[in-house]
Amino acid sequence: VNDYFFVYLNSAAFATILFTGFLLIILAQGLRRRKRRAWLITVVILTLNIGVELLRFRIHFTQMGLAFLLLLILISTRDEFRAKSDPSTRLRPLFILIFGFLFFFVVGILLFYFRHSKNVIGSPTLNDVMITVLAGMIWIAGPVRLASDLLQDTIRITLGAFGTFVIILPLWAYLRRVSKVPPTSQEDKLAIQQLVTKFGDEDSIGYFATRDDKSFIWTENRKAGIAYRVQSGAMIASGDPVGEFSLWPEAVKLFLAKAEEYGWTPAVLGASERGGRVWVDVAGMSAIEIGDEAIIDCQEFTLEGRPMANVRQTINKAKREGFTASVALISDLDIEEKILIQNLAKKWRGNSIERGFSMSMDRFLGDIDEGSILVRGYFNNELVGLLYFLPWGKVGFSLDRMQRAPKPLPGLTELMIEEMVNFCKVNKYKYISLNFAAFRSVIERAEKISAGPLLRTIRALIKFASGWFQVESLNRFNAKFHPEWNARYLLYPGVGEFTRVVWAALRAEKFIDGFGLRKNWFR
Repeated sequence: VNDYFFVYLNSAAFATILFTGFLLIILAQGLRRRKRRAWLITVVILTLNIGVELLRFRIHFTQMGLAFLLLLILISTRDEFRAKSDPSTRLRPLFILIFGFLFFFVVGILLFYFRHSKNVIGSPTLNDVMITVLAGMIWIAGPVRLASDLLQDTIRITLGAFGTFVIILPLWAYLRRVSKVPPTSQEDKLAIQQLVTKFGDEDSIGYFATRDDKSFIWTENRKAGIAYRVQSGAMIASGDPVGEFSLWPEAVKLFLAKAEEYGWTPAVLGASERGGRVWVDVAGMSAIEIGDEAIIDCQEFTLEGRPMANVRQTINKAKREGFTASVALISDLDIEEKILIQNLAKKWRGNSIERGFSMSMDRFLGDIDEGSILVRGYFNNELVGLLYFLPWGKVGFSLDRMQRAPKPLPGLTELMIEEMVNFCKVNKYKYISLNFAAFRSVIERAEKISAGPLLRTIRALIKFASGWFQVESLNRFNAKFHPEWNARYLLYPGVGEFTRVVWAALRAEKFIDGFGLRKNWFR
């Protein structure tokens, strides 16, 4: 064929095979998730590669045979690729293609006029430069030549890379989710609140299903459902299903069907023992314990006795030094008070990141959360700390936010917790849920003399990570109150998906932002 075509067709064929190889690497992730769109683009690329191989001076039969084999495999398994593309803005890839092309085209022209102007042979016109840039973006030599082979190779590779990016960036935008899955509406949030109040006595974090950034799957009769978020290709359920327990299996099946429809990896973050069993039975998932939440039985709690001596002395000392605390219903606060407290909380946080997903709320003192409780801590009548509790069914409250002024305030937190416990005793509430203690059981087992080398190694890693996670300090603080421990689990489909689920969970909880780690992870 090349006897009748110009030599540059061979270069074009080589360049086509080169950058379509990069595209196939990107498409591999979509194929793994059984995306129909990724399958279609891959079939087109493999067909193109087989065709352009005929334009090479020396045909690589091994490469062409491999592409043909892969093409046959994809066509024969086409029914396996049923997953829809993630919800997206369809015009976004087109905008990226146009903008990317114009950007790299202009930059390519500027390279000749400002970086290599002294190295250009002759006096090429603007038209010559434009043709050279366009040709270079598809790895073809243009009319403009540079003084040395090294410079010529440099500009060739640069322009070729520009062209590759012009193709890759829109494709990347085309395959990824570029708009959020619709979150729950205000009407849905009110309906979820009603379910939590009616059926949520067994789950301390059920109320967090009403977060503004979560979506929700309802059963047919809307008496149960699952809150979730799509993160990094994983569909992460938040805690246990909400609503009538007998309908949980139905909700799980609907959740799995949604995940399969879009090729998302199903996972659960923060499931309880009760909820985790449903997921394991219905979905066949594997579970790993990620920690425990500290539960205080308010009706049984007392500061008397030797085990509570340290907490009792700390609280008494705080009272002597001028610390006080008070409890208020959110519904009893006026707008001015709410604004003042919100501004103080923002000031105290500073540049720290608002973390959380499964066991925290993304709003503070919201009008929709009128059943919440605010515990305020004072030092000499100055507001210096707060605890914010959300409803836990009809039996108690779950801690969402613990903040205080950035200065030494010994005993303030313990005093506010005691005040909350007393409030619950008076008003006949049974439980309050405190902080989540990550990897508590692992730390506890590793400190025993019978601990093996693996447990000790894990313990050392947790200790090292405490510089960021504050795992040990939270564990020690919770343990002071001798609470009941309620284990929480991460559930995932299998070993092959474990890394993806962990990465997605860390991103959902805002411990990781893209490829960067967050330093200020805990309040």
